[in-house]
Formats: sequence, C-alpha cells, structure tokens
Amino acid sequence: MKPTAPFRLILPLAGCLLLSACDQPPAREIAAAEAALAQARKDQADAYAPEQWKAAEAALNQARQKVDAKDYRGALSSAMDAGEKAKAASGAVASAKLLVKGAAQMAQAEVQAGLDEVAAVREEAAKSKVPEEAFAAVEARVQEATAGVAALTAQIEKDELLEAQKTSADLKARFASLGADFRAALDAWLAEHPKGRKAVKKK
Repeated sequence: MKPTAPFRLILPLAGCLLLSACDQPPAREIAAAEAALAQARKDQADAYAPEQWKAAEAALNQARQKVDAKDYRGALSSAMDAGEKAKAASGAVASAKLLVKGAAQMAQAEVQAGLDEVAAVREEAAKSKVPEEAFAAVEARVQEATAGVAALTAQIEKDELLEAQKTSADLKARFASLGADFRAALDAWLAEHPKGRKAVKKK
C-alpha cells in the first residue's frame, strides 16, 4: 500500500528534523536531565538510593563527554538515559526510607527488650535483697542504653532516618547483650553470697 500524499510529505520532513537534531548538541535534553538529577538530590536519592543516583550521574557525565566529542546522537541518548535514571532514583527513595525506618524500629525494640530484661532482673534482685552495687560494672551501660533508645525514638518520630540508621547500628553493636550481662552480674553476686546479703556486724 502506497503512502498517501500527506504522509509522503511528513516522512521526509521528520527525517530532516531528526537529522538536524543530531547535528547539534541536545541542550534541552541535557538541561532536563540536570533538572531531574537536582530533584533526585533534593529527594535525598544520593543517600537512600545511591547506586541508582550514581548511575544517573554517570549517564549525565557521558552525555556531556559525548557533546565534547561532537557525538550528538550519543549525547542525546545518554541525556535521556540520565533523566530516566534520575527519576527512578527519586522513585526509589520512599521504599528505601521505609526499609531504613523499619530497621531502626527493630533495633529500638531489641535494645528496649534488653532494658526490660534489666528491669525484671533488678526486681528479682530486690526481692532477694541483692544490693545495687552488685550491678556496678554494668550500670553505666544501662544508663547509656536508656539514653540511646530515647534519642533513637526522637529521631524516628522526627523522620531523621539517616541519623536513626547510625544510632540504631551503634545501639545494637554496644547493647545487644545488655540483659544477659545484667543477669550474669546477678548470678555472679548470688554465687559469691549463697546466703544472700551479709549481715552488718554490730559494734
């Protein structure tokens, strides 16, 4: 089937326009890619979707290099690729934030569980008349863990997720065994004082 007259005119015109576009730098597409990367940075894609961000940045750099080499067709392709990758990076931020927040909340719960165990051991010790000095070696860590959980809770509530990510990692590394350590301190004291607290001698 032969193309109709209007199409016979449009096709050569489109070809001319395409060739003309490839004979000059794709300034509009590069500008659009730059704007997409700027938005991605504003969305914190460089922090929450770093691999996709780097891919977008690399594609934009390739577009600029190809312009310098006068490979305008290649520059056009790289610029469009950069824009798409930047948008994908922005789109990945929301799910990445959810993952970071979930991990922070899990760490918060784990350390809090250790503090709850400390409270239970402390109550058990009080019933057995075990003195507070039995826990002197671990008491400072209990106070630090308590302050750390409070700080992490505030960061999560304020949506300061990058800070919460660092805080949660630190808390898990330092206080994962806190409950067990507190109980070990109680067991050690009871082993050394099988009859409980020694009576004070009267003068």
